[in-house]
Amino acid sequence: MADKNSEIEIYIPQSLKGIVDMIAQHKSDTPCHFLALPNSKVELLFLLEGSQLERFYIDKNKSQFLPNDSSQFVIALSSQTRPVEARYKSLNAINVLMNPVAAMAILEIPASEIKDLHFEPTTLGNLNQLQDTLNNLPTFQHRAQYLEKFLLARLKASRYSKQTLDKITTVKTLHSGSIPSLIETELNFDRLHYSSSHMRKLCNEWLGVTHNEYRLHKKFRKAMYTLNYENHSLTEIAHNLDFYDSAHFTRTFKRFAGMTPKAYQNSQKGLIPEFIILE
Repeated sequence: MADKNSEIEIYIPQSLKGIVDMIAQHKSDTPCHFLALPNSKVELLFLLEGSQLERFYIDKNKSQFLPNDSSQFVIALSSQTRPVEARYKSLNAINVLMNPVAAMAILEIPASEIKDLHFEPTTLGNLNQLQDTLNNLPTFQHRAQYLEKFLLARLKASRYSKQTLDKITTVKTLHSGSIPSLIETELNFDRLHYSSSHMRKLCNEWLGVTHNEYRLHKKFRKAMYTLNYENHSLTEIAHNLDFYDSAHFTRTFKRFAGMTPKAYQNSQKGLIPEFIILE
């Protein structure tokens, strides 16, 4: 996940297309302290046997929940505008990476209420059986498919199921292929023709931010990948991604990442480029 000694396996749940980008298992025996840059997703992090998580927060003034015992092995989080800071001694975790509509579809919580928060997902009910199953299934493929069925059942039972399906009909790929099977998608609400007041309410509930804020964040994510995998100047990136100018690009990037594009380029990255190694 963060350190480059991590082992990572990725599964794409086709039955949840548009809601869940991927399910991934990360294993590492190398202690690591890192930042994860905001991804405007909703995530579920299942800590399996062997995980020793020492620190985890997005905004420590709002939440310092840390699942250190067997009854609290899941973290739900939504990093919209602030990075995650975390430290572990060892890691064996399954991460479910979902578009922000999952806040309503899976957790039945407006996305704005979990913006830049991590918390125990009590709306999922008692997860003891899920924990036991994930720890005992023999392979990652079995674990990922079990989670896919669990989440699909949650979606079908949700009172927001139909509304969710209406909103994911034009999901686009933002990035793919930098490591095998890695994919990041973005929602496209441009086609929704509502009054401005209705659109604000809809985006507040289903994206957690305004439509313009969501689109700006996606420019930031595209810039992050470009800085890692392509050889372009900051001026070229600003032009290609339709920022006003390079100064606007730098301000926007710093706003989400907490550092300038140049500082990000010079930082030590993890296996996936949104992870910045602190020590």
